[in-house]
Amino acid sequence: MGAKTIRPDRLDIEAGRITERDVKAAREVAEDVMNERDFARLATRIADELRDSDTSLTRAARDRDRATPRDLSHVESDRLRADPPEPSSFRRALSGRQRKVRSATKQKVLAAAPASQLQAARTMLTDEDYAAWQRINRQLHKGAGDVHQLSEDDRKTVQRLDRLIQSYERDNDRTHTVYVAVKLPENYPDARSDDDLPDTLQPGTAIHFDQFTVAHHNLHETPGHDNRRYLMFEITTSRGMYFGRSDSLDDTTHVLPRGMPLRVVGADSAPYDNGSKGFSEHPAIVQLRDS
Repeated sequence: MGAKTIRPDRLDIEAGRITERDVKAAREVAEDVMNERDFARLATRIADELRDSDTSLTRAARDRDRATPRDLSHVESDRLRADPPEPSSFRRALSGRQRKVRSATKQKVLAAAPASQLQAARTMLTDEDYAAWQRINRQLHKGAGDVHQLSEDDRKTVQRLDRLIQSYERDNDRTHTVYVAVKLPENYPDARSDDDLPDTLQPGTAIHFDQFTVAHHNLHETPGHDNRRYLMFEITTSRGMYFGRSDSLDDTTHVLPRGMPLRVVGADSAPYDNGSKGFSEHPAIVQLRDS
């Protein structure tokens, strides 16, 4: 008998070819590959927890040796702590006041950041040549989020961007709801409704972002918001850093950290502000929270 063929049967959100910074390309992969990656994440999480308990190391050394960045986010005020939107409710654009508050925190963090962190942000997020973004995110996914699977230069770039995002998380005092575009594989059916979602995106399912993730506070800025070949992930979190503008121009960019565990809480179609004084509707908005 010949070797048994393993059918690709789980949708891996980050396994596809990276062609844009603010799109995650999904791909179907074998069940055993996904299981191996889940086990690797568990092993690195345990190792990070053990490392944190080692009092013989300085905090800086423990952070350098961690596989994934420490979560420094916090929201003390109930007024500033938000729940995910009601599943089918209207998704409004981020208000001018909310842009200004987040932008002020961003400017404070950037002004205090060392040149090495600013250069890491330029390399990963704004350089016209996004080869570093592709290479580093591809390797982060391959290594299940473990930064020590990267080359020494790439590890330094990643951890410098980690620290910049952590500085924002330390100063931020509110929850964010942001949107991430997930492009479906070519052999996958259109997302016409939440009934078309795979088992791996049903409520209660765990999702991991091994890579850095470019998100947007406004759904209409998110690539594929008007295309059934894309799912819209709606993430409610205190993690990440706002890189958008404070004025009325369409730029509410928000970068989520790597190594981010999430859990699906629901999915539905929903209307949203389309940025042209009207509204549109997306058939498959998948809601997630930190897990």
